[in-house]
Amino acid sequence: MGSEMCIRDRDIPHQDMWEGGSNVEEAPAPYGVRQAPVISWVQAGEWTEAVDLHHPGYGDSYESVPDSAGAHVFWLRVVGDSMTAASGTSIPEGHLILVDPDGDPKNGSLVVAKLEDSQEVTFKKLVIDAGQKYLKPLNPNYKTIPINGNCRIVGVVIEAKIKF
Repeated sequence: MGSEMCIRDRDIPHQDMWEGGSNVEEAPAPYGVRQAPVISWVQAGEWTEAVDLHHPGYGDSYESVPDSAGAHVFWLRVVGDSMTAASGTSIPEGHLILVDPDGDPKNGSLVVAKLEDSQEVTFKKLVIDAGQKYLKPLNPNYKTIPINGNCRIVGVVIEAKIKF
């Protein structure tokens, strides 16, 4: 039965089901489940100061990550609407993004970038065109930001999810 919920009618006397008994039990956690910290939030919009108050590996809470995720991944909560699109890929405010600081940023990667001389960060799509790099929002109401040596890529976003 693996990691599915199990209904065991034959194991519970019929009258127990009507007297507050349960015929459902929690499934065991799948083998190999790993978690990473939710360390902060990232602005999807303009550059905004972000200060991580946690030691590496620690966070406000923890979320599951795929087995294929790197050893140093962490979650950030998206704030703002510059990565919200009317169609195609869209990562609205409130979503969690899984960031891999060891990931290889390529043209089209979703990335978290940090200004070199401050604690300001942003979340955007990396565009490389004729050797020039840009940070492009998915929302067309925001401006594309040219990268001119003033920032570095903190990590590549490898997953996004919403928690209700």
